[in-house]
Amino acid sequence: MKKILAAAGLLLAMTACCCQQENLPLEGTSWKLSKMESIPATAISAEEDAFTLMFNAADTLVAGRTNCNRFFGPYILNGKSLKFGDLGMTRMACPDLQYETSFVEMLSKVNGFEIKGSDLKLLDGDRVLAEFQGTQVAAE
Repeated sequence: MKKILAAAGLLLAMTACCCQQENLPLEGTSWKLSKMESIPATAISAEEDAFTLMFNAADTLVAGRTNCNRFFGPYILNGKSLKFGDLGMTRMACPDLQYETSFVEMLSKVNGFEIKGSDLKLLDGDRVLAEFQGTQVAAE
């Protein structure tokens, strides 16, 4: 009986250990919006690089794309605290600009973040503003 319990315990420990996913880093990961209250899923998934973020640790700059325009600007990272500075943007006219407006307004409200595995949540206090799915970017 002791051998069975020991084997079961070992199997449980090995399963828990091998199946835990390490958290992706905020910086050096390509983040794609997966959920945001004011943007429908069809708009989020319409283009692969729409509603994306990429944080560059060397320059403390974030760059990305809404559903229409590209943007870039500074960010301040301190532990789990995150704030975006003034963002510069291209100014192309596109359909559904209300989604771009919602996305950019959301970024201005962010004051924190949480990462679990490959999932990023941008926060305003305890409130989740948007959720992203991350992909590790290969080092150059």
